[in-house]
Amino acid sequence: MTPINPVSHYQGVQGWLLLLCINLSILDPLAAFLNLAVTTHATKPLFEQHPSFLRLLLINGTCSIGLAVLSIYAGISLWRVLPRAVIIARKYLSLAVLYTIVSLFLPALTGLPENVRKEIGGASLLNGVVTAAYLAIWYQYLKRSRRVAATYADPCSM
Repeated sequence: MTPINPVSHYQGVQGWLLLLCINLSILDPLAAFLNLAVTTHATKPLFEQHPSFLRLLLINGTCSIGLAVLSIYAGISLWRVLPRAVIIARKYLSLAVLYTIVSLFLPALTGLPENVRKEIGGASLLNGVVTAAYLAIWYQYLKRSRRVAATYADPCSM
């Protein structure tokens, strides 16, 4: 009779780790692209009235696309159990939190009028808090999960 290794029970991309991989590789990038498309469509009529909307959209779009690409890379790295996958995923989550914070200040930095900033500010703040919480939960999962520790046991991957 072979002894059961308790660590092997946790190895593999399953459960919450699989959900994270699906989120990073498919759902989060898809949400970013859909958000970008909806935002572009909604603000396009305002470009002439407030050219700063175009600047805001270009900055937000560039950062969102960059983060979506990094998200896909992090998700695939985790899914395929590649070296440094956890480090890549943590870096993505950290950068996404940083951009979430910076994006709260983008309307002012791009020159949107104060009345427009106030109009979109409440929704942006709520969205930022929810997004930051979502990213922080996944970051903590990567840090504390037994499955992550067992699957990516190589010290270079953590």
